[in-house]
Amino acid sequence: MEWLNDGVGLIVLISAIVIVLLLALAIGIVLNLRSRIAVQRLSFLGLYGADLETHVCYADLTVGNRSLNDVGISEIGIRNGKVSFNLTGLYKQKENLGDDARIVIEQRGALRLRLSAEELSRVLMEDKNGKKTLKKLRLYAVDLTGNCFRGTVKEVRRLLADLMAGKIDENGVPVAETPVAEPFAAKDGETPAAKDAAPAEVPAETAEEGVHSEPVA
Repeated sequence: MEWLNDGVGLIVLISAIVIVLLLALAIGIVLNLRSRIAVQRLSFLGLYGADLETHVCYADLTVGNRSLNDVGISEIGIRNGKVSFNLTGLYKQKENLGDDARIVIEQRGALRLRLSAEELSRVLMEDKNGKKTLKKLRLYAVDLTGNCFRGTVKEVRRLLADLMAGKIDENGVPVAETPVAEPFAAKDGETPAAKDAAPAEVPAETAEEGVHSEPVA
């Protein structure tokens, strides 16, 4: 037992290290479970879509619930700069929900909303000069406890930019560009005027006489 008495300090040190490591592991597991269960985490996705047959453009908005518990949503919308546009009523209308219906995103589930180009164009604001303005575009959702989650949707902003630039009309139909006529390319030693000029007319008398050769004496 002398070796035990001699090594008691080392045994206590090793035991303390093992206890600390086990305690840190337990804390890590608890925090991980808390982040998965207690903390609500929402992800946002915005796509610039087009119909395969008609090529009509639209915006696909998705709010995903990455947590392990259901999330109740009191409001969903889009922010153009500092101005918020509530899309909750439009979502309920598209999903055939009543005005008093609750929106709940199930665990590991998602909420999806498709907007036409005409519906999406309503988020454009006019400045003091009457011009449409497009700033940083974000999709947001407010849960039942008042927490606001938001994320940028760059592809949807690109759709609005194309709409403002006239690349697509308000119905989402791409606008065909008018081809520009290329200038006439003259050949070497030839001018455009020479190409377009009518062929020289030969006098009738000359044409009838033709060319004669005199015999050599």
